[in-house]
Amino acid sequence: MKFKPLLYWTHRWLGIATCLLFASWFASGIIMMYVEYPALTEEERLTNLPPLNLKQVSLTPFEASTAVSSVRVFSVVKLTSVLGRPAFEFRGLDDRISLVFADTGRKVGGLSEESALAAAEMSGFAGTDTKGAYGELVEMDQWSISASLNVYRPLHRVNLNDAEGGVVYVSGNTGQVVLDTTRRERFWNWLGSVVHWIYPLQLRKNTALWVDVIVYLSLAGIISVITGGIIGFMRIRIRKGYRGKDYSPYQGWMKWHHVLGLFVLIFVFTFIFSGLMSMGPWGIFNSSTSSLEQISRYRGNDSLRLSNLPMPEWSEFPPGIKEVEWHQIQRSSYYSLVRSKEDKEIRFGSDAAQNSPLILLARISEAIPSLLPDAKLESIELINEPDNYYYARHSNYRPFPVYRAKFDDPESTWYHIDLNTGEVVNRVTNIGRWERWLFNGLHSLDFQVLLRNRPVWDVLVIFLSLLGFLFSLTAVVVAWRRLVS
Repeated sequence: MKFKPLLYWTHRWLGIATCLLFASWFASGIIMMYVEYPALTEEERLTNLPPLNLKQVSLTPFEASTAVSSVRVFSVVKLTSVLGRPAFEFRGLDDRISLVFADTGRKVGGLSEESALAAAEMSGFAGTDTKGAYGELVEMDQWSISASLNVYRPLHRVNLNDAEGGVVYVSGNTGQVVLDTTRRERFWNWLGSVVHWIYPLQLRKNTALWVDVIVYLSLAGIISVITGGIIGFMRIRIRKGYRGKDYSPYQGWMKWHHVLGLFVLIFVFTFIFSGLMSMGPWGIFNSSTSSLEQISRYRGNDSLRLSNLPMPEWSEFPPGIKEVEWHQIQRSSYYSLVRSKEDKEIRFGSDAAQNSPLILLARISEAIPSLLPDAKLESIELINEPDNYYYARHSNYRPFPVYRAKFDDPESTWYHIDLNTGEVVNRVTNIGRWERWLFNGLHSLDFQVLLRNRPVWDVLVIFLSLLGFLFSLTAVVVAWRRLVS
């Protein structure tokens, strides 16, 4: 088959196969701008967590950990609430989570239906004038697909029977509310994220197959756009028009498809291409190194050792504390009193003079070079507001202020460190910055110059999405006429 006939044949049949998908991607993308996939955000979690009943705490983390195993090394240790009682949360180096009641030392697990219903009703998600109803025990359903929930499965689904049609999911392993949804979220996500991500449960259960479907459908879309662009430019005439003055040889819907396709060519191409990049196909955005060893050096070459943790005087705590979390920098442990995602108070001990924020800043500054000891620390910047590389969208919480530490290692590594707690927030390498632009930048146009001047961003993204949808609609009409002719 010669080049030109092959070009037309490829564009025609790939267009017929993908035109409806293109239209659904553009339409569902507008919905996703305002309704995200159900997730328990950090703000929701802390807002709906009851204040700690510190009078009931009778054990130390070290004593409580005997209910977990003989291991005394954990990456996360905190005091939180479960079923209205204080409980220590332990996260191991393998990310497994265990909770132990701080009053009795009994491990939380094997939650019954009655206990799951009680946990939901004790949370802030349940209204005082409504009574919840137990739903069922699920391993995974349409709204609990996220891999981040794997450590909490199985999940008890509880209907709150409130005006919003709320449903919460309670972990069968930890007794915590780990996900919430409303009727509005579920309705719009059937039209938004489920369509846009091709996210039906039966497909999404098979992660490898789902990834392949997205990658190869995106590739088919890219080829369709490229071949269509070549044909479009081959067929356009500016100076010597068709039939005397017409710049397109087509008429009716085909003409609209031709002209509108050339007008939105770049946007449609970058939209489909960036969707492909969201999957990180073939490992193109994989880093050559792991951050685990680097962060371990920052913390002190190991994780939290329970025997070294400073213990608070529970009776001296002010009311309203939601959680207590322990941290470590260069083998030196301390803890934070958490009232909300923005209200966290660091304490190094009982002496008030030791609890100055300046002490934490000094420890952070001293520990930062240990992240990459063989690389030069080029700079440390104070970040007080979002920029193009550190920002929050929807449930992607980002604390402020943070330090941005830049190194001159082969990956040009950046680290962001929370100045409120001393915890490492994230690592961004050179390949990660490329991913940020090739995926988020091209797909969502999430440039700070636009986001800081909303609704400019909203108007621009909706306008381009509607253009893409109209273009796809012309393809649907042309494809239908081709199939029935």
